[in-house]
Amino acid sequence: MIAFGMFTVALVGLVVTMLKNDKKK
Repeated sequence: MIAFGMFTVALVGLVVTMLKNDKKK
């Protein structure tokens, strides 16, 4: 459960970072 939660948080963070980079361009 904890590992799944950490994976989800990391995945969401990665998506948010990608979206922010797209807006910067």
